[in-house]
Amino acid sequence: MDADVTVALSVCNSEEQIGSCIKSILAQTISEFEVLVVEDPPFDRTDKIIASFQDKRISHIKNRIKLGLSGSRNKGLELAKGKYVFFTDDDCVVSPNWIEQGLISIKESDCIGVEGKTYYVSEKYTPTMSDNVVENKTGGQFPTCNMVYKRSVLNDIGGFDERFTYMEDRDLALRAKRFGRINFNPSMIVYHQKKTFTPRVFVNTGKEVRNRVLLYKKLHDRTFFAWRMVYPLNLAAILFPPLIIGSFFSARYKTKEDFALFPFTYVRLIYERLNFWDMCARERVFLI
Repeated sequence: MDADVTVALSVCNSEEQIGSCIKSILAQTISEFEVLVVEDPPFDRTDKIIASFQDKRISHIKNRIKLGLSGSRNKGLELAKGKYVFFTDDDCVVSPNWIEQGLISIKESDCIGVEGKTYYVSEKYTPTMSDNVVENKTGGQFPTCNMVYKRSVLNDIGGFDERFTYMEDRDLALRAKRFGRINFNPSMIVYHQKKTFTPRVFVNTGKEVRNRVLLYKKLHDRTFFAWRMVYPLNLAAILFPPLIIGSFFSARYKTKEDFALFPFTYVRLIYERLNFWDMCARERVFLI
């Protein structure tokens, strides 16, 4: 194994998508690297799918207790041997020169990390309402579905903050940037596999806003803020529900899964705002 590169994956219930992800990692233009897969319970057939590759570059670790995404990533960092740690997710497919492009960027420029370009499904795909979209086409978002860092910097900042259940990757990047620049390489490409919201999952995404409060308090990050107001358009839709009705006639509603979410849109907005205000009260932060 080339001591330069570790690819770190944190997975849970990944049997439907992990095979495509691992296959794309093993097909890199650079062949010398290690792949660390840290799996959280409850367990499915993920272990059997990983074992089917019969590749010595892969190490598969099963957590005895559920550590969560940040905890599993920290465990991967503890075990990583590479000088550079590449992150992607189990529901992603990386381009053949993904590692090569990352190494070029981080070795040939004075930076501590590199974020790549992430497409949802493909370059030409147009998402609709029910798509759980993850993409990063211009940089500045730092998602760990497509990042590489110097391991020494990650160790210096103490890895991921395990209080975060979402946006832990942005928190990591903002802390890492105190040690140097994070560059964007549009040729370091990842494709996020298609994921469709169910009504329950759609409403539960309202919890994610709690992590915005943590980021604001910890690092004063104002992304998606207007003054002290987070997601101002969402608040406007709560106060003036016809805004939601207007969205029903947009091009984002095409499939039956899209239309199934519409009755839950207002519920999700209320749930999001209640979570937001609850977290503000717990953290003693004044935000609207």
